[in-house]
Amino acid sequence: MGKLLFLLFIFNFSLFAKTLDVGVILENHSQCSETALEILKDELNKNFAGTNFSPKITEKFYLTNHNIQDGINKLNKNPKIDGVFILTCAPLENISNLQQNKFYSVPLGFGDKGKNIPKNLNYIYSNLDLNDYLMPFKELNGVTEVDVLISNMNSSNLNKLAQHTNIPGVKINVLRASKENLINAIDKKVPSFLIDFNEELKPYAYSGLNLNKEFRKRLRAASLNYMFFKTKKDMSTIVEVNAPIKDIYLNSEVATKIDIYPNLIFLQDLSQVNNPEMANPKLTLKNAVNRALNSNLDLLQVRQNIMTSYYNVKVTNSKRLPQLSANADYSALDDRSPNFKQGYPTNSVASYLQLSQVIFSDQINASVYIDKLSLDSNRKAFEQQKLATIYYVASTYVNILQLKAQLAIQASNYDLLRETLNVAKINYNVGAGGLQDVYRLQSNVAGALSDISSVKGEIRSQEIYLNNLLNYPEGNTYTYETLDELAPYFLLSENLGKNFTFGSEKSKKIEKFLVSGALTNSNSLKQLDNTIKSKERELVSNERERYIPTVTASGNYYKNNMITPWGKNSNGDFPDEYWQAGINVSLPLISGGEIYYNGQAIKSELKALEFNKLSSQNQLAQEVLQTYTNLLTNFVQSYTTKISSDVAKKNLDIVTNLYTEGTTTLTDFLSAQNNTLSQELNHVIENFNLINSTLKLEYLYGKSSLTMEPSERKVLLLKLQQELDN
Repeated sequence: MGKLLFLLFIFNFSLFAKTLDVGVILENHSQCSETALEILKDELNKNFAGTNFSPKITEKFYLTNHNIQDGINKLNKNPKIDGVFILTCAPLENISNLQQNKFYSVPLGFGDKGKNIPKNLNYIYSNLDLNDYLMPFKELNGVTEVDVLISNMNSSNLNKLAQHTNIPGVKINVLRASKENLINAIDKKVPSFLIDFNEELKPYAYSGLNLNKEFRKRLRAASLNYMFFKTKKDMSTIVEVNAPIKDIYLNSEVATKIDIYPNLIFLQDLSQVNNPEMANPKLTLKNAVNRALNSNLDLLQVRQNIMTSYYNVKVTNSKRLPQLSANADYSALDDRSPNFKQGYPTNSVASYLQLSQVIFSDQINASVYIDKLSLDSNRKAFEQQKLATIYYVASTYVNILQLKAQLAIQASNYDLLRETLNVAKINYNVGAGGLQDVYRLQSNVAGALSDISSVKGEIRSQEIYLNNLLNYPEGNTYTYETLDELAPYFLLSENLGKNFTFGSEKSKKIEKFLVSGALTNSNSLKQLDNTIKSKERELVSNERERYIPTVTASGNYYKNNMITPWGKNSNGDFPDEYWQAGINVSLPLISGGEIYYNGQAIKSELKALEFNKLSSQNQLAQEVLQTYTNLLTNFVQSYTTKISSDVAKKNLDIVTNLYTEGTTTLTDFLSAQNNTLSQELNHVIENFNLINSTLKLEYLYGKSSLTMEPSERKVLLLKLQQELDN
């Protein structure tokens, strides 16, 4: 009832409150300006609550070409406007023509208050000490000059600030902030440091101060001063606020343009690294796999091996076809030679056609059979390489997702340590804490930053490897799918691990199903089978060599053209044309033991291949069972690490609050923080280990969920269910 009466009182009071029309000068039409208006409206409502005034923003003026005075003149012409807030970069030297009956606030100032400030002008400012902000620049390799850009500070203060800034080995230029000056710094390859409330200038600065929190603080002070001004409270309209918090950002895109990159010492002072906002293309896992299957260089090479084997079969088989060759022999004899006899030809040409046909050759038959097996083996090798490529691409993709999840945790841990370091510094300054806490936290912040750098390096390394697998440029980077988006792809993980435990009857049936399928689907085992069949055929051919002859038919057609010393064909004793035909039968009876020993060697090779096959079967079965065991383990650990991570985070929240309040020690905080970090990382790793175990199990089984058709998935699940029901 009391609460209801209070609300009615406020409602009735608001009916009689005097409306104050407020005008606002803003930088331009942008989201930043809309945000500024909302903050100002909120602060005015809070600070005028309980008074007999009700401020309302009724007119807005957006600057064009930084024409602040035009905005003031425009708002002065409106007699209803009671207060003017200049929410832009406006040093006092640029403001004039103020009316005595209006309240003016310039909340975004830097530098001292100046002189001859009208009583109705509220100027909120803070003095700057650039030495603390800029000292990290002396640690940057190759930096000898820095441009500092500040817009809402008068010229004399800019000069004074430059004179009082001294960074050993670095020249400091203090300039008025503008887009032109920032671009000029980029052209000069000089890092720039921006201190400005205009968000639109930030993308052009190498680094600068984040003033978001400062902005709300200034607007709160401005609206409070307006309230005091209207209620005649005794408070100066000039307000000096504390120096801005050391909250420094870095633009990676600008760093790339000027070729100056931050080292670890510089990075420790950064709260934010702004990467380019250019969206990377999204690469789904299935798109990555499809790209690799069509463009992976190793896979393309294996595909060419199939074509080579195909043509080898054609070459061997062509030996069964008729062989026709044309031949010609030319001979010339000098008649002055002592070997010349009267009447002998001095020039002769013997030409003939030769035709041969293999009637039967067991060696050719064996070669054709063996080459066909080799062709099939190369096809199996291609299928195996496809599975390997899918596995490498998918596991690399998943590893990148895992590293990105770790990076998010490491970044959150880094932010927490930085915030706690600020608390430790405040406690030390007010005598509520020791310097040792500050030193320990500074060490931990540096360590956390090093961990972030390490994870980023791992991500880059994995992306380079992924691009190599996809035959893309090494520098490509992408937006990736989430773990939740990946989970439905994988058939085996959801159906194998969720409901079964170690040693149960169902898990034993699943093991039998997986081993049987892996042995049946294995392309490597099929290649071994082909090799064994080739050796068996080679042995048969070797044993037949003693009693199965090679039979060939041949025929030759001759054409002779001889020239005697007395002219062409003047001697008629030489025949011009004739032919010859015959059949050749070859059967080696004794070849010095070569056939026998060759057969023994082939038998020995066969036994070695059979032992190799048995060993490969055992090895494959072992890997399948071990991987399935890992998958079951990952299911359990994914669940338990989630519990541990959640509990550790709750405990850390409690300990962090206790340390902030000064009721617990830094050792307790760091213990809770390290435990939370460890548990969160363990949970992420186990989640992704589950996917990696699934990928490896599918690779060993010889089927990939990523390339299976829906019908094929149903068939596989049906087989699994039948195995479980038996």
